[in-house]
Amino acid sequence: MINEWIYELLCSQLGLANEEKAGLCKQVNESVERLKAIEESNKEGSKALMDTINELSAAVENY
Repeated sequence: MINEWIYELLCSQLGLANEEKAGLCKQVNESVERLKAIEESNKEGSKALMDTINELSAAVENY
């Protein structure tokens, strides 16, 4: 009887742990996607900034 109770308790704990793991995996995946979006945005921003610097440099050279 005690073995059955322990088994039920362990199964319950395992179920809760698996639910928590799934939630954490979802959070990690969402964070990775946000990080990728930020990195892409930074790349675009850096390219735009370099284009502006080059345009300004060309304009300064013309004066």
